[in-house]
Amino acid sequence: MNPLQEKRKALGQMRAMGGGGGGSSTSSSQIVYPDELKPLLNNVSQLSTELANTDWQAYGGQRYADLNDTQQQALQMVQDRAVNGSALLDTANQSLTGMLQGGQTNPYLDDMVSRAQQSMVDSYNLTTAPQQAHAQAMSGSFGNSGLQQMQLAQQNQLQQNLGGIATQMYGDAYNTNQANQLAALGMAQGYGNQAYIDADKLLSAGDVMQNQQQNNLDFGYEQYLQQQDDPYRKLQAMTGVLNGSAGSTTTTNQSGGGK
Repeated sequence: MNPLQEKRKALGQMRAMGGGGGGSSTSSSQIVYPDELKPLLNNVSQLSTELANTDWQAYGGQRYADLNDTQQQALQMVQDRAVNGSALLDTANQSLTGMLQGGQTNPYLDDMVSRAQQSMVDSYNLTTAPQQAHAQAMSGSFGNSGLQQMQLAQQNQLQQNLGGIATQMYGDAYNTNQANQLAALGMAQGYGNQAYIDADKLLSAGDVMQNQQQNNLDFGYEQYLQQQDDPYRKLQAMTGVLNGSAGSTTTTNQSGGGK
């Protein structure tokens, strides 16, 4: 039985013994702190009032990292390449246009064809001269009509062979030249894009520096938040001590009653 109940029981017994009536009683309770914690209670009250009256404080530092000089340089490189193009690709484009238009000549090819044809003529003369001499000796009194036909046929064959040499050599040279130019065109694209690759690498280096700068700014902001939160953490610690040490007392007031 708590103290209040004991007091009420004793009051009832007194009334029963005395025969009085008409009296009443009231009770009130209040929180009581030890004397040594009363200064702490005053501090809690004062700090709470100060915090309630404190205006909102904006963070004065920078919250995000700007683009650094390295990133700016890389982006400028990308813009320059995109706007001004590549001299290498311009040359490749001119080469491709020339291929489509045709008319390219190899200044050394004509001499090469001429030498090959002359070599065939020399070989022809060495081969056909004895044949023609023998045929002329065998013709006798029958005339030279057969010899002339043979010579004409050999000359026609020679012209076909010479034409074949020219066609073969010019054709092979043309195809080789076209293949080489097409291969160079494919390589030009890669070399022309090297400017983009260099700019991208430079931009990546700038990103690393920006990330580090952002980490520094985030740390500064975190320190600011901890500083702002410090009074609240102190207040929470003090109220925790008070809550764990608080007690209560009950006061009963009695009035009226007779014998």
